Amino acid sequence: MIPGLHLTPIGNNSVLLEPGEGLDPSAPDNYLAELMAFLQEHHADTLIYDLKTVPLIDQVYYNWLIRLYRLCLLANIEMIAVNFCSTAAFALSLSLTESPPFKCALDVESARHGIVVLA
Repeated sequence: MIPGLHLTPIGNNSVLLEPGEGLDPSAPDNYLAELMAFLQEHHADTLIYDLKTVPLIDQVYYNWLIRLYRLCLLANIEMIAVNFCSTAAFALSLSLTESPPFKCALDVESARHGIVVLA
């Protein structure tokens, strides 16, 4: 168990990550080694990051997502962010100068079936 992260294998070598209130995105090194061990233990080839409880994505949170994406990239794991709240998506769109490097989908089921809205 990783404090601040709820990880669930959901089949087809996919893992669902749901961030909790205990997540500190300003300290990614506190999570990455344990998270990678979990993904490897479950032979994950896809990490679905559920953002439904994240009301705002600021630069610190976005940097956390980028660090996580890079970790997945090194391990040949696809990262797909899902369930962006409209406030989070709007705030993020104001600060970005280019598209996020990770894929996005509307919801978990869309991600599981490879229906992405941004790649």
